[in-house]
Amino acid sequence: FQAEDGIRDVERSRGLGDVYKRQMYRVQKLLSKIGYCSRRSAEQLIESGKIKINDKIVSLGDKWYRGDIVKVNEKQIDLTLALDQVVEIIKYYKPIGEVVSMRDSHNSNSVFDHLPDVKGKWINIGRLDLNTSGLILFTNNGDLANKIMHPSNNFDREYLVETDKPISQDSVRALLKGVTINDGQIGKFNHISKKRTKIYSVILSTGKNREIRNSLTQVKIKTISLHRIRYSQILLGDLEPGEYRNLNISERASFSI
Repeated sequence: FQAEDGIRDVERSRGLGDVYKRQMYRVQKLLSKIGYCSRRSAEQLIESGKIKINDKIVSLGDKWYRGDIVKVNEKQIDLTLALDQVVEIIKYYKPIGEVVSMRDSHNSNSVFDHLPDVKGKWINIGRLDLNTSGLILFTNNGDLANKIMHPSNNFDREYLVETDKPISQDSVRALLKGVTINDGQIGKFNHISKKRTKIYSVILSTGKNREIRNSLTQVKIKTISLHRIRYSQILLGDLEPGEYRNLNISERASFSI
C-alpha cells in the first residue's frame, strides 16, 4: 500500500540542527485499516460525535498522531496496529459446520478459532454460510478487504454445486439472465456448466446472501451441497479442510499487493 492518505510531516521541535517530526493520520482511514469499521462508517461515527481523541470530540478534519488516545463510544481503540502494518492474506479451507463469525450465539465453532496469530485481527473477505465449504480469504488489512469485496472489481467466484435433479436448459437460461431473490435483488450466474450428473460449475461475480441457493430455488432446484473452489485467481488447490496457507507472490499480485 501507498503511504497513508493525508499524511504530512509536522515539525515538533528544533535543537542543535535536528528536526523531530511526527506523522498525522485520518482517524477514519486507520479505523478502516485495522478492520474496526469501514471508512464511511467511521465518518458517520465522527459526525455523530462518538469518536474522541484525547477526550475531545473529533471533527471530520481532525487528525491522529502516534501517542494520541482514541475512543469510540468511550472504548479505547489501539490505532498503532495500523502503523507499519505488514499486510497478511491467507486462504483457508472452511469445512461445513464452521461459522464465519467471531460471535454467534447459535454456533461456537468459528473459522477464527482455526487461524494463525496475526498483528491486529483477521478480517474475512466475504462469507460462506454454515453449510457451504471451501475457499475463503482472510486479511489483517481492512482497506484491502473492502477493496477486494467492492462490487466494481467483479472478481469471479467459482463453486461446485450438487443439485437434487438435472438443471434444464430453460433453467440455465433463466439463471444466466437473472432471477429475483432476497426481496427484489437479482441472482445472476456468469457461467454454468455440467461436470457430471447433477454436479455443476457455477461462476458469479457478486456475493449476495445465499445467492446460488436462492437462485436455484427460484427454478425449482434444491442445492444438495455447495463448495467454493476459486476466488478470482486464487484456487483452493490441495488444501485440506481446516488448513490455511499464506498467498504466494503470484497470488498476492492478482490483488495488487
